[in-house]
Amino acid sequence: MYDYFVAKLACPNCGTVSAADSSTNLQTHIRDDARGIEIPVGFELDPLEVRDQDIEESGYLPTGGARSDDRTRLLAPWVCPTCNHENWARVTLAGTNVSAIEAVALDRAALAGAQFIAESCFVISAQLLGRPLADFAPGGPDPVAVLRKLLP
Repeated sequence: MYDYFVAKLACPNCGTVSAADSSTNLQTHIRDDARGIEIPVGFELDPLEVRDQDIEESGYLPTGGARSDDRTRLLAPWVCPTCNHENWARVTLAGTNVSAIEAVALDRAALAGAQFIAESCFVISAQLLGRPLADFAPGGPDPVAVLRKLLP
């Protein structure tokens, strides 16, 4: 099971601003007892769910992005409920608090400013390389390295 990060997100494709609910399908497995709840800005996570090792075990890949403060930034895909365009969001954690959820362009700057990205980034990596998804099985290309190299 998974939960949803929720916020009003502006779609860069159609310009619609979503409701702050699960209609954006911004899924997360960050909580150990995920059960489909909506996690808004201000939500307090358990301290044992926001350690780097726990975030990795929750379906995020480390990006190598430096922390310029005490905040942890996660990049994850979301879908516009109006036009179904897949977009990206940055979720900022200040300790155990979800301090921000915002739509971002998935580019080198966003990747460099984040510490983690959803494992599903291999889909974008495969598209950028023009290779089938099967190539990203264990032992295949590192999707984060591909993004670092090929994102605008």
